Amino acid sequence: MSNQKPERHPKFFFHLDGSYLMYVPPPITAERFVHETVGSLDGTQVDGIICHMFTGGDSVPLYATEIEAARSAAPEKYASVHIWRKVRNFEAMMEMPEDPWKLAIDAAHARGKPFWGAMRFNDSHPPMYALHSRLLRDHPEYRLGSRCGAPVHSPGPDGKVWECRRLDYSIPEVRAHRLKLIEEVCARYEIDGFEWDFTRDAGHNFPAGKEDAGRGILNDFVCEARALINRVASKRGRPLGFAARVSGSLDACRRFGLDVEQWVRDDVFDIITPTVFYDTACELPFDEFVALARDHPCRIYANVTEGVGPGRFRPPPPEAVRAGALNAWRQGVDGINLFNFHHHVIAGRPGNLNLLCEMGSPATLERRDKLYMIAGIGVISQSRYFEQPYQTAHHHQLPGPLNVGERLDIRVPIGDDVAAARRDGVLGGITLRLDLLHVTGFENLHLSINGRDCPLDRASWQPSDQYPWNWNGMHGHLEACLDLTHDELVRQGDNTFSLELRDRPDDLEPALSLYALRVEIRYSTLPVRIGSRSGHASDAPR
Repeated sequence: MSNQKPERHPKFFFHLDGSYLMYVPPPITAERFVHETVGSLDGTQVDGIICHMFTGGDSVPLYATEIEAARSAAPEKYASVHIWRKVRNFEAMMEMPEDPWKLAIDAAHARGKPFWGAMRFNDSHPPMYALHSRLLRDHPEYRLGSRCGAPVHSPGPDGKVWECRRLDYSIPEVRAHRLKLIEEVCARYEIDGFEWDFTRDAGHNFPAGKEDAGRGILNDFVCEARALINRVASKRGRPLGFAARVSGSLDACRRFGLDVEQWVRDDVFDIITPTVFYDTACELPFDEFVALARDHPCRIYANVTEGVGPGRFRPPPPEAVRAGALNAWRQGVDGINLFNFHHHVIAGRPGNLNLLCEMGSPATLERRDKLYMIAGIGVISQSRYFEQPYQTAHHHQLPGPLNVGERLDIRVPIGDDVAAARRDGVLGGITLRLDLLHVTGFENLHLSINGRDCPLDRASWQPSDQYPWNWNGMHGHLEACLDLTHDELVRQGDNTFSLELRDRPDDLEPALSLYALRVEIRYSTLPVRIGSRSGHASDAPR
């Protein structure tokens, strides 16, 4: 296989996970289906479309499958309203005179946009979120259950830890079933590629004691899938791409048994997308994936948000999504692959979808307001997980406890050229917010930014809006706010924010903790340089 990467490829994939079937009132029409999957993206920078053509849970096809075991094992009553809607809309799809997926694919191709199908590799959504197949109804032994080798199983919405619902990929029949699904969807539809989402749920694919063997099984399995896709492509006489969505750092991929280095060396995938896991982040190390793929045909796409977070924001502020996307572009990725981005629609904030007109190029992200935020996992009830283990797509720097004599060094990559913006008179402001827990007011704290002192006695203080159950700040969960606009402390590239605790009352049990750190950058549209050295009439453009 040639190491030459194609000259032209989509710069901005939009990945729909089928959530429109949960919020569109049933029965969905063919016109509405094509609009939701393709037409709604008209006029944006999105030039490639990826659609989940299977449900969550254990991948029930959202088309009239001929694989009996893959069909839905419908319950007598549905566990939630949105699954009820999804089933009713799916039934409407099955009654349409023309296959709605064919209509959507044709509509995408008429617009010059590739259309990829997608499937979650080992999803664990329960019945209130997903449909389940006859395969698992008839073969409950295919579930990992108590045999799962993953060390952590997260609590559900009720706070209880569920038994592992993922599939056991050490079972040959499980792997064979998935290959049949891939072959069926790729052979039936004129899709341009197939994407597998390995983040649902990473690290839960094999029983305890088989984790090492599982890595080899998985490597062989993805090669089988690649060969299958190549055979389908050969029969139809045109290429068929293969992509993987993986955890957001190589270290996390290794921990979860995803041998991405081997996959790249073996040229298994055409596209790899490192991603957050139900979060929004600005600090993912996309550059290590870019370096890994440099001498291979594999392209690296970035996903910086799943429509929640950072921290307790839900949906994410557009400024935070911009910050993550610009940082990704600055690291040399081939494009953006945005996934699970329906929360803005459901939350009644369609204006936030203007991001689809910005994220496809660094040029349209520059000099727009940003929020660079370092925080913990972005889930709807973060209090459930605070100080509890939780699987993530990358190492989270915060929250972090701080004892007397200790220092926290927080890396904050910033894609904006703040020096140039200041020079051009369009830097509207830079604000630093530190969310701290258990503040007595008698701490001796020292803050430095990139090695330069930034006295905290300049800060204004108020109750933090990031920590849950902190209505009035009575527990000392406070936000320190500093104006850094005129200090020239923040720079483009990596920044180090160092917080040192030098003294604190010693009769308090809870430790001081840095919960979140936010750098907000704002821009002016009208250049103003009054009072600056460069603000002379002789410096004005002629």
